[in-house]
Amino acid sequence: MNQITVTFDESKNVKTGLGLCPDINLYTGKTQFVENFGTPTSLEEDLLVLGSAIFAADLAIKRGQQHHFIRSIELTVPVVNLPSFLNVSEDITYALNVLSSDAWKINFIRRAGQPEAAIESDDRKTGKVLLFSGGLDSFAAAVSLADKNEQVHLVSHVTANQVISGTQNNLTDHLNQTYANKFSRAAFRVTGIGKPTKGFPFPQDKDREETQRTRSFMFLCLAGLTARRKGYQDVVMIAENGQMAIHLPLSAGRISAFSTHTAHPEFVSLMSNILSKLLNYTINIENPFLYMTKSEVVKLLLPKHKKVIVQTVSCWKASRVSHYHHCGICVPCLIRRIALESNGVSLPEYERDLLHANISQLSADDDGKRNLVDLCEFIGNFKTNRPFAELQQLFPELATDSFDVGRVIKMYKRFAAEALTVFKGYPEVMKILG
Repeated sequence: MNQITVTFDESKNVKTGLGLCPDINLYTGKTQFVENFGTPTSLEEDLLVLGSAIFAADLAIKRGQQHHFIRSIELTVPVVNLPSFLNVSEDITYALNVLSSDAWKINFIRRAGQPEAAIESDDRKTGKVLLFSGGLDSFAAAVSLADKNEQVHLVSHVTANQVISGTQNNLTDHLNQTYANKFSRAAFRVTGIGKPTKGFPFPQDKDREETQRTRSFMFLCLAGLTARRKGYQDVVMIAENGQMAIHLPLSAGRISAFSTHTAHPEFVSLMSNILSKLLNYTINIENPFLYMTKSEVVKLLLPKHKKVIVQTVSCWKASRVSHYHHCGICVPCLIRRIALESNGVSLPEYERDLLHANISQLSADDDGKRNLVDLCEFIGNFKTNRPFAELQQLFPELATDSFDVGRVIKMYKRFAAEALTVFKGYPEVMKILG
């Protein structure tokens, strides 16, 4: 069990496991909250601390391989509003299990302070809060909302990653220039940072976990707090295309814990309930792109915003790629490329041009080859008219009431058709498809 403890006493080092101290080695986003909304209530600060501590714990504990992939994490968090958090404690634990596939234990303990007084407000405003990551999907969601004449407040998460923060800023500038008086934005810095001289170390970048699966928990906490302060009741989460939101495993080797659920409908529903209970304010979290392929999302940006697409970032490894913003070999890069090229958009943005490579000559442990082969296997499962029962046998995840299974299958079939159209221009890839 990996033990992590949040403490507000700068002079008291945590003796067992990792200690997280707000404003020392844990950035909670409080500074940016104050800049945008003024002093947080004790409940708002409690939630900022919880969301950031969960994210920092995720970063600090690196996953192992295969049987050691799933982690056991015990996190202790002092909160002023203890009864409120105990009321949703089991819900939070379950949501984190769905989100990260890890075994979480959250211990809430009492922190001195004045609990938040009940907030009653009937002054509800019309508008949306949109999680704005700098990716294609969140940019397309912003454009789509503005085209519908919505007022949109963008919520961004920033760390020391200059690629992502620069992308978010550039896209925000474009939105403001294109749609006058439609957008406002708050960017929150939430991360862990080593301060060993003050007795609070934190793993360096090379020793951190890269998957960051709990980021959407923290992100939605920021959005929920923003929605309540703005008086909005609708939160559009990181608008995620259906392929990545449902995220059926590409192959048998990616089932269960090896498949991410950062925008899965079950998690989204759980977070709606958690935030609504905790904040005593109705929060409706939506994903407008749940039944759309990424290609269909890209289409929303054409032709008006075609020149800006190059500024968006979809890569999981964007901060680690030299000279480019996309590695070209991770699954999001491959799906992005299919989506763009199926819409007639080709960009020289990839560090590795995997689709033109001689795939058969690459080693079996090449990440790009493995991802492409698994993606082709997945496409093969949907390119033919397999019976519904057979698809359910291949993908047990389809046995759920979290989404409309029929619409999801149709969405994946459309994706398979889009991918095949693109891959016909790459003979080496077609050899894999057979």
